[in-house]
Amino acid sequence: MQNAIKSGRTRAYHYIRDQVLPDPAAQGTFITEEEVAERVGGISRTPVREAFLLLGAEGLLQLVPRHGAFISPVTRQDIEEVLELRAVIEAQAVHRVIAQGTTPLNAMKEALAHQTRVAGIGSEREFNEWDTEFHLSLVRATGNSLMTKIYADLRTRMIRIGVLSLLATRDRQQQVIAEHQRIVDALASGDTEAAMAAVNIHIDRTGAGLKEI
Repeated sequence: MQNAIKSGRTRAYHYIRDQVLPDPAAQGTFITEEEVAERVGGISRTPVREAFLLLGAEGLLQLVPRHGAFISPVTRQDIEEVLELRAVIEAQAVHRVIAQGTTPLNAMKEALAHQTRVAGIGSEREFNEWDTEFHLSLVRATGNSLMTKIYADLRTRMIRIGVLSLLATRDRQQQVIAEHQRIVDALASGDTEAAMAAVNIHIDRTGAGLKEI
């Protein structure tokens, strides 16, 4: 019974995290245990409730008695805090991987190839999943497990912000692909300053497209 609840909780958790939260149309709305259980299928309200609690603890949902879970809209503060933390972590990651000789060029090129292949209208969530993998592979290559966990924990927030950025800026997908290519090229050359600059420009442009929020 416990395994079934755990499996159902995991399914509900991933459904909400990966399907519901990145959807701009879901921002500012409530979701209920019954609704999620029906959409996921084959689970009761108990594992959904547990998934709500997990996501609430992560600050991704606000639990409201008798109403369900509220999906807070992405705020200006959310964007600024996430991008600031990204800039700090990724700058350190660039410095470390080049110094250590552990630059993950193959992994980053693979993520970039996936982004290029899926780019197009309607692919915003998938495009941003590969965007996150592109950057996470860089951080992971530092060998610093704590820094990697902190960065990985930003995943859902990064995808939500990334989807909004793509929808707010025309041709943003192609811009991201070009910016990622410049990051890869700078890392491949071993030029720490150029790689850090490419990362910072990329992050700054993501924020610049969301000034209206």
